[in-house]
Amino acid sequence: MRYFKPATTIDEQIARLRDRGMVCRDEELVKRWLVTVGYYRLSAYWLPYEVAPNGTQTRSKQFAPGTEFETIIDIYTFDRQLRLLVMEAIERVEIALRTSWTYHLAHASGSHAHMSAELFESSDDHKQYLQKLKESIDRSREVFIAHYTGRYADPSMPPLWAVTELMTFTELSKWIAFTKDRKIGSAIAKDVGLPTRETLSGAIQAISFVRNICAHHGRLWNRQLVKRIPNIKRFKADLFIELDGQLNRAGFAGGHFL
Repeated sequence: MRYFKPATTIDEQIARLRDRGMVCRDEELVKRWLVTVGYYRLSAYWLPYEVAPNGTQTRSKQFAPGTEFETIIDIYTFDRQLRLLVMEAIERVEIALRTSWTYHLAHASGSHAHMSAELFESSDDHKQYLQKLKESIDRSREVFIAHYTGRYADPSMPPLWAVTELMTFTELSKWIAFTKDRKIGSAIAKDVGLPTRETLSGAIQAISFVRNICAHHGRLWNRQLVKRIPNIKRFKADLFIELDGQLNRAGFAGGHFL
């Protein structure tokens, strides 16, 4: 089947929304959102407001009576605020993981443990990750990197606590995952309040998945997450209470989660 849908103008998009039953009270407001956010992006937020399709349809493309464009804006704004709150929380987790891994690995195996292939599960993976790290160092304009490379020739890379500052969350998670010494994984889990290194591994995967959504301004609201944090029931009540409090402080009404 060949795709044949043509591009539409803003006025055509507004007309389409109205034809399908969307209440658009303030046309200038609707136009501004369609210009700055886009019809396609917003469609993910109004999809749940469409009437259920019949047996032969995949979508009815008709809105439930009373569906207002302002409601879609409210949901979109809520989702944006949610992403910002989640990213703030992930920032703390990311820094804590980086600090804990650096501390335990450096104390166990020295300041340049990242350069020793025998400390990691796969020498091939180690070679690949170390090369990526070297490329990050070469590209870096950070003062602390310039200080090391300008003063020291051996070892060729800065110490562990410096190079981890250049790692992305995905890169950091891979380094943690293939660290051979299991005691280090257990120590990191303890530092961040998780029961086991296996739980830590699953949590890092889930957080990385959510982080990528947030970093690319994706939708968190009404989304089924593929990766989930193990043993989430142990922390669910505290998590929801804290997140609800954060949303209240951000200006939203209470009761979003509880």
